[in-house]
Amino acid sequence: MNTHERGRESRLTTAINNSIAYSRNMTTNPLTMQHQPLRLEDLSESQFHHNPPHHQSAVFSSGLILSSHSQRQHHRSVSHQALSHDPAAYVKRQRDEIDQFLLAQEEQLRRALAEKLQKHHSLLLAAAEAAVSRRLREKEAEVEKATRHHAELQARAAQLSVEVQVWRAKARAQEAAATSLQAQLQQRQDKMSPDQQPSRCGETEAEDAHSAFVERDRAVATPGPSCRSCQRRAAAAVLLPCRHLCLCNGCDRMARACPVCFVARESSVEVYFA
Repeated sequence: MNTHERGRESRLTTAINNSIAYSRNMTTNPLTMQHQPLRLEDLSESQFHHNPPHHQSAVFSSGLILSSHSQRQHHRSVSHQALSHDPAAYVKRQRDEIDQFLLAQEEQLRRALAEKLQKHHSLLLAAAEAAVSRRLREKEAEVEKATRHHAELQARAAQLSVEVQVWRAKARAQEAAATSLQAQLQQRQDKMSPDQQPSRCGETEAEDAHSAFVERDRAVATPGPSCRSCQRRAAAAVLLPCRHLCLCNGCDRMARACPVCFVARESSVEVYFA
């Protein structure tokens, strides 16, 4: 038996004992019926008779007091008659009323707790939804930023791929031009007689004669034209795009333009004489 049932049983026992004592008292001395209080209304009525209100308010509420007093007297008389005729039914009715009151209070408390719990759950759910929505927005922003960066990288990669293709095409063209030039030089050298001097494209006969002589400080003659920059070593580099054979390997690394036509040097091809 829990505390709730114990309290209800104690209240029922007290009500039964009071009813039995009151019934016995009414049986032994029926003239004192109106002087034995059974309910809280009677106590309030006795306090009202001993402590009268102010004179001004008493005049205003006298009708209400008389009406309430008559209703209590009628209810008390009915209760006394029911108790004198059937005390067990009266006790049972009082017990049923107490049970109904307790059940009503229990149902009211249960509803209040359910409402508070539902409100608490709603607040928690709203807070969780707000947090999840904020986190989703942050993730969506990160995904959008990553997607934009990926698109930029793809565009840059495509641009670099095109540039690589262009440079490869240029390299193949330069390589083909160098190969063709080297083949032409080789054919021209094969056609030259040993006593003839090599000639260069775009040079005069005086330049060919000057480049054929050996410098005074050298002991042997060079197999080809001399370098137009240092005049000491044989020319072994064909400058592009002018295609002049006019620089040695040492001067070719430092030259910025062709010493013959003064065209800006872009690249060079090394020539080997047999």
